[in-house]
Amino acid sequence: MDSCLGVEQDLDKATTKFTALNDHASKVLEDVISQVEELRKEISKQALNTPLSQSQAKAVSDLTATVKQSVFQLSTDHRELHATVSRVGKSIDRHFIADYAAVAPKAESFCSDTNRPIMEQAIAQHLYRQGLEEVGDSLVSEAGVSAERGSTFAQLQRCAGALAAADPAPALAWAAAREHDLAHSPLPFTLHRMQALKLAREQGVCAAIAYARAQFPAHAARHERQLQAAVCALAWCTPAAPPPPPQYAHLLDPKALGAEAAELFVREACALLRLAPHSPLAGAVLAGARVLPALHDIRAKMSHPHVLAAWADDELPLEVELGEEGGGYHSVFACPILRQQASDHNPPMRLLCGHVISRDALNKLAMGVKLKCPYCPMEQSPSEARQIYFS
Repeated sequence: MDSCLGVEQDLDKATTKFTALNDHASKVLEDVISQVEELRKEISKQALNTPLSQSQAKAVSDLTATVKQSVFQLSTDHRELHATVSRVGKSIDRHFIADYAAVAPKAESFCSDTNRPIMEQAIAQHLYRQGLEEVGDSLVSEAGVSAERGSTFAQLQRCAGALAAADPAPALAWAAAREHDLAHSPLPFTLHRMQALKLAREQGVCAAIAYARAQFPAHAARHERQLQAAVCALAWCTPAAPPPPPQYAHLLDPKALGAEAAELFVREACALLRLAPHSPLAGAVLAGARVLPALHDIRAKMSHPHVLAAWADDELPLEVELGEEGGGYHSVFACPILRQQASDHNPPMRLLCGHVISRDALNKLAMGVKLKCPYCPMEQSPSEARQIYFS
């Protein structure tokens, strides 16, 4: 969502600039055309082949310079607009990732003998749940897989599709058969409201009021404000009605009202029938869409050279909290003198005093046959240091 908002801001800037440039260019062109027309009318009053007077020649010269300057300015503004539009493309590339192949499963993993039938079955179930029964039957037949041809989801999708097309009749019939189970659901009122507004558009306000008087009283207690708004919206359903106020615009838009009712119908119907609102395939896609950007960011950070240098074949470059009973472990040892991570070629060395430094630090601090510990006054021989092994 943050990526969409980021691109939207750049797109709004480009749209605003384009609108302003369009208005400015239209005004400039109208002024130039007006000046050219006035000069043409003035010159046309003279007899044919009559030479231009000094003032007329100067007017033509000034107008020519004005036209050239206007064209140059419009061309400059257009180049600036092109740069703004280009920034929108760069913003899309910056906010969205074109290739998730680095973190997504390989396509071959879906084509194995074990996974391919499972994937085809999931696709067939998704098609059935979307109401695409003929397509699902073709896939099942050609792929040779078995999938439950659920009539329940087909019926729900038909009702949802009718709602999206501004026809609440199938959904109303479905809800009427389950009136008791939907007693505390907002779905019945939403469907009756949609039907009343449809009657107002098709048969007139009187038919809508009669329907509202018959159906709305049962929902007045729970949906008082929405009911009042729906009744007020009927006033703008007459042919001679002025444009509706903003608070009633969505009620008078059949497509918007139908989409809202279809979404509510699927959600309430699935909850009533104890069914998941999404098919397994749709659920996997939604989950993947959420997690892929995070995985991509993690992979991009872990591929940084400084981060890769901290990894070892058998170690983690961080400490893991194992709790009180987990014991204490060191994933890595960093030399306190050289600030370098220990390795097989530069192992940690324990001095006689108990302090630990790396072998490279030991060699650099050793002066002849004596070594002074960098943390305490004890002097010792470099040969007395012992290598430490972490297990």
